[in-house]
Order: sequence, then C-alpha cells, then structure tokens
Amino acid sequence: MKRTTSIRIFLVVATGMLHVAACSPDSSATSSGGGPTSSPGAGGDNDGSGGSDGGASSGKGGEASSSLSSSSSSSAGGGAASTSTSSQASVSASSSSTGGGGPCPDGVTCVDTFPFTDNRDTSTEGTTAIDAYPCSPNTNESGPEIAYRVTVPSDGFLSAAVYDGDGVDLDVHILTDFDPAQPSPAACVARGDLQASADVAQGDVWIIADTWASVADGPQPGAFRIDIGFIGPSVGPCAMEVGEMPRVGDGGDTLAMPATGPVVLEAHLVTQSEPAPYPTTATEELAAHYALSQAETGLVMFREQVWAPLEGGSFYGAGIGDPAEFPAVDEGWYVNMYWTAAARPPRGARMILRLPDDPSRAVVVAAGYETGPGNLTHVGGTPEETHFYLGTGHLSEMTIGIAEDQALPLGPRRCTD
Repeated sequence: MKRTTSIRIFLVVATGMLHVAACSPDSSATSSGGGPTSSPGAGGDNDGSGGSDGGASSGKGGEASSSLSSSSSSSAGGGAASTSTSSQASVSASSSSTGGGGPCPDGVTCVDTFPFTDNRDTSTEGTTAIDAYPCSPNTNESGPEIAYRVTVPSDGFLSAAVYDGDGVDLDVHILTDFDPAQPSPAACVARGDLQASADVAQGDVWIIADTWASVADGPQPGAFRIDIGFIGPSVGPCAMEVGEMPRVGDGGDTLAMPATGPVVLEAHLVTQSEPAPYPTTATEELAAHYALSQAETGLVMFREQVWAPLEGGSFYGAGIGDPAEFPAVDEGWYVNMYWTAAARPPRGARMILRLPDDPSRAVVVAAGYETGPGNLTHVGGTPEETHFYLGTGHLSEMTIGIAEDQALPLGPRRCTD
C-alpha cells in the first residue's frame, strides 16, 4: 500500500479499537494516554529475559528435528480440555483410519481429549519391539516402549512432552501410522528427548514413549509422565494495520508497521491466577505456572523459561501494572515491543506474529502487558509458547503487526491471505 510522504502516521487506540491517525512528523509519543505511565525498564522490560542470546536451554540433548511446512488446517479452535530440545514436523500423509477412533487395541492407551496426562513406568511395563526410528536412526531406543493412539478431531497441531527422573530417559515419537500387532516405526515424522510436535491430519495419530539406551549402561527405564495436547488453529485472514510505531529512544525514527525482524525469546510473567506473595526468585512457583499455562492455552510443551528478572519491579515475573489485570491465557501468548507509553496498545489488544517464509503460519498474541526488548534492532518479544508453535527460537525473524480484527482468538492461526 502506498503512503503519502507529507505526514507521518502512527497507531493509536480509541475505546479499545485500533485506528490510524495523522500527526505532524515532530509530534511526541512519550506522554500518558496509551496506558499507565511507567519507566520502560520497570516490570521486566528486557532483551531476552530468562535466557542468554542463545535462547532457551537445550534440555537433555539427543534431539532431532525436521522442517515445518504449510499444510492447511480445516477447523478453528482447540481440543476439549481434560485431565486424565523439541522435534517438529508437518504431516501430509493420511491418518491410519478415516475419522479415527474405533475399539482401542490391546496394550494401547487411546486418547481423544486434551490436554491428556498419563503416569507410567517402563521398568514394569511396555514392549520392546522397536529399537530405532527412521526420524533419528542413530538413536538407540531399545528399551521398553508404550504406545498411545491419539484421535484428533480436525487437522491441527499435535504435541507431547515427557518428564522423567534421574537415571531414567524416555523419548517421545509421533507416527502417522502404526499397527500394534505388527509394530513398525516407519511412519515416524517427529521425535524428541523432551518433546515432539507435528501438524497432523484429522483421525488417528500415534505417539510412542520409548526408553533410550546408552552405550555404557544400556536402557534407562523407569517412571515418567507424558502430556499430550492438540490445538486446532483458527483459520482466516491475518490482515494487519499499516502505520508506524513510536519506540522509546528512537529519536523520531519510528518503526513502519507491520515490521519484520528478530523477535526475542521472552520470560514468563505473573498472572491474575497467581495471587501474592509473588516470586522472590527466578524459579519460585514456576512448576505451578507451567501447569496453569498448559491448562489455559491448551498447548502442551516442555516449558523451560524462568520468570522475568526484577529490572525495577518488586518481584520476579512483573509486567506493567497489577498482575490482577493479566489473564493467564494472555500470558501464554503475550507479545511486547519497545513502544512508548502513549503508543502502547491497551491490555489484551490483538497482534499477529507470522513467519516470513511461511506467512500462512501465525500466532495471534496479546499486547499491552509488557514493554521491551530494549534493543531497537529487535522488533519485539514473545514467550516460549509462541516460539514452540512457530518452530522458531530466540531472535528468529518474524513479521509483527496489530490485527485489523480485534476479535481474533488468541493462539495459533492458519492465515488465508
């Protein structure tokens, strides 16, 4: 879209909706009006908080990954909530049965509600039919394995995470087809030491939790927990507002929006579901926060990032303002920029993060809760949940913009424009 050169435009907010307004090139955007005024450094404004420039910690190691593709999703919304590092791949093959479901095979755990949790022990159960998988042929998986048939209601994003203890090593594998009567790993499309994920077609998909074996000590069986999740991305246009974003310290050189550039891997923030006393260290109460985020977003992953550092706040994990104003689901999909106080969107305003090399893959994120990162060469920041779904990492290139449709649901989205 062509813009005139006689005026400069920037994004402003009125009564909760985004508009484009004209102003003179030298107008200031540092006054109050876009939210509470506070110093940009307070409340966890940071450049990659919770991780070094290398991004998230690598976990136990031994992971394999394959690239994501742009296979389309056919439904909106996530799976039904239920209680009962990484590898990512895109699945284009048909699932093992049309529609999925049917009688559960002997020796198999069947899953059709999400998120799903199971506690098992390969030192007392499981089979030993599979020793290696083509998605990581040099990884020794000769210990006992446990199979899960997962029936997904639509095309979407399937993920699984495993948690084990000292001396125990379970890996997770996603297969598009599997016959427990004649087990073969040939249809493995994704695997990981901590987690695995794939875009899958409606119907039956298989997840195998298998025991890794070391050269020195052999198989490492034992107790573990596995979480399995499924999200059907919303589907539709991903149109973004055109304008300019004033940023702290930009000297009047505002950022043209939508913008493409490095996006930081951000740390976690305290939400309204986590009352005081608030964390006094970077890791205090994190396990409960991870469980809350999984329940609220529906996204299963092996979360590793810590609370945002103090940086002027009175507790770890502080964003802008009172945590009572920060819904847990928004925290799971939040985004920040180094916007000025006047330009900062209202809490919960919808923005979109898209992949430049696959613009059909996107996440609708919640703005207005945090300011940062302070390095103006970075266009924004978002937590590990967004990065996990997009298959990105610390400082990966993304396109960011304010959604034209402020009613979009938060979370994964398949863009049709």
